[in-house]
Amino acid sequence: MDVRNCLKCKKVFTYFNSPFCPDCVKEEETVFERVRAYIKENNACTMADVVEATGVSIKKITRYLKEGRIEISKGMEGQGVLDCELCGKEITKGKFCDSCAVKISQDMNVLFESPKKKSGAQIHMRKQ
Repeated sequence: MDVRNCLKCKKVFTYFNSPFCPDCVKEEETVFERVRAYIKENNACTMADVVEATGVSIKKITRYLKEGRIEISKGMEGQGVLDCELCGKEITKGKFCDSCAVKISQDMNVLFESPKKKSGAQIHMRKQ
């Protein structure tokens, strides 16, 4: 059992896939839902509109964009909110543009395939 302090409230909790305690996770989800609902109702809004209407910080909204939980709407590109972390191309969500994501995926496949090819080892299921 992994016990940690919540990054937000510092309360001790049993860690499971989040650096926040269950209470802070609920609070974070409530904040996210407020942002998501505003964007859904106001599709052509700017970052400043979302911040003003919801009271949620630019930092949090940017985090939601990088996590891919929300996306910059079509027609609102060009605000320079989010750039690919590899090539710098403007993107609408996530951390990487489509072409860099494909390249990363290919590179990872090569990394994981290389040891198998070098060793020549094969794994077989034994019949029981």
